[in-house]
Amino acid sequence: MAIVVETDLRRHGARRAEGSVMSYFRHAAGICTIVSSFTFLFALVIGWI
Repeated sequence: MAIVVETDLRRHGARRAEGSVMSYFRHAAGICTIVSSFTFLFALVIGWI
């Protein structure tokens, strides 16, 4: 029983670290998407002018 709990805790710890890295990458990807979409719109506006 103790072994199962220990491996479960270890798994949760690894998952938590992995999740934080994934959330960081997701956050960075979101910022990149917003910036690129604004740049694209800006380029379209300049093209129309």
